[in-house]
Amino acid sequence: MDSQSLRCFLRIVEQGSFGRAAQILNLTQPTLSRRIASLEHELRTQLFVRHQRGVRLTPAGVALGKRAQSLVRQLEELHDEVNLLDREPSGSVAVGLPPSLLKVVNGPLVESYRKKYPRVMLSAHEGISNVLEEKLVNGELDVALMFATRYKLRNASTKILAEEEMVLAKTGNAISQRTWVTIDDIASLPLILYKLPNYIRWRVDVAFQQRGITPNIVVEVNTISMLLEFARRGVGAVIAPQSAVVQDVEEKTLVATPIRSLSVQWMLAISHDREHLPGVKALADHIQSLIRAQIKAGRWAARAVSK
Repeated sequence: MDSQSLRCFLRIVEQGSFGRAAQILNLTQPTLSRRIASLEHELRTQLFVRHQRGVRLTPAGVALGKRAQSLVRQLEELHDEVNLLDREPSGSVAVGLPPSLLKVVNGPLVESYRKKYPRVMLSAHEGISNVLEEKLVNGELDVALMFATRYKLRNASTKILAEEEMVLAKTGNAISQRTWVTIDDIASLPLILYKLPNYIRWRVDVAFQQRGITPNIVVEVNTISMLLEFARRGVGAVIAPQSAVVQDVEEKTLVATPIRSLSVQWMLAISHDREHLPGVKALADHIQSLIRAQIKAGRWAARAVSK
């Protein structure tokens, strides 16, 4: 049952005649008759009885007449609502964001997305990649920005968006004035590293193992806030993505030096179960466009990746 057929039915009721109704609707009388016949077939009942002066309603037609106007209005409202959803996403969307991108991506992302899509209730979760991956797989997140995994995520589509250098960050001294350092250069330095399981820690451990070097780890932490605070106090040096220390570098509380041949890739992951929703699709597109814009404008020292 569609609103057009119901409008035809109501016009016939109003005019009391197929011929007059067809003229007003700008239809031929056979076309109007076919539409009503189709409606009667769908409802499995006769709606009109023809007579010399026009038509009269059957009991079934009377019953439909009492509801038809309301049905037409509801169908039109539903049509408008669905079209509006296509144009302007709504509902709730849960996104997972990494703490190291707080300044260069997370903050600008949430601010600009909320301005562009005010009807979406955005739920933002901060966490390291291991935690975000678990939440995404378990259905707690719709979208997550995380380090690229070494394996295929279950029930999620993924796309590499950017590659970023890892840096050695510490209070300033001679080694920090170099343009780059190697794993060998920092082997003897006191290091503050994340506890396992953690993607950054895994990358660092692999880099040392490949050189046959045992790092001088003095403190292990589980949050970026402790990692950076201890580094500022001179407890040791940290190894992190460049974006994680950008504010400290600007404020000159730490000096960051790129580590040769050590980088990370950032990946966008989207739940297969939710990727069809307008709000989720809009957020995924927004993340990609914002990251490209941040890199192009020089606000994030990373390299955009097209895969």
